[in-house]
Amino acid sequence: MHKIAYGPKELASLLGVHPNTVFRLIRRGELRAVKLGHRTVIPRAELERLGLLPDGSEHPAGAGGGR
Repeated sequence: MHKIAYGPKELASLLGVHPNTVFRLIRRGELRAVKLGHRTVIPRAELERLGLLPDGSEHPAGAGGGR
């Protein structure tokens, strides 16, 4: 089953960046996020749009890949 959204901290971990980087991109409008109550989530479609999550992939590109 595919995730439909990622939390900012989870996305930061998967992409190998600091959570502040994700929050900064959201504030600048470079990364679209949705507020669900008190929680902020980044929709899977947004990651696909930016090429961070190839269609059909379970995890963002570059996340957890082998060497």
